[in-house]
Amino acid sequence: MPVLISGVLKDATGTPVQNCTIQLKACRTSTTVVVNTVASENPDDAGRYSMDVEQGQYTVTLLV
Repeated sequence: MPVLISGVLKDATGTPVQNCTIQLKACRTSTTVVVNTVASENPDDAGRYSMDVEQGQYTVTLLV
């Protein structure tokens, strides 16, 4: 069953970050996720992001 991951991405000064990609990469294979599966999202102008992913363990990377 998918779960929603959402939030607001901000820099060290509290300013919303908008020109980047938030990337989730699956660490393990399960019945619903294959290892190395990638989900990504670009924050909006206010730094908000939201993505539905299957339950599992992921590595999070910010591509700026």
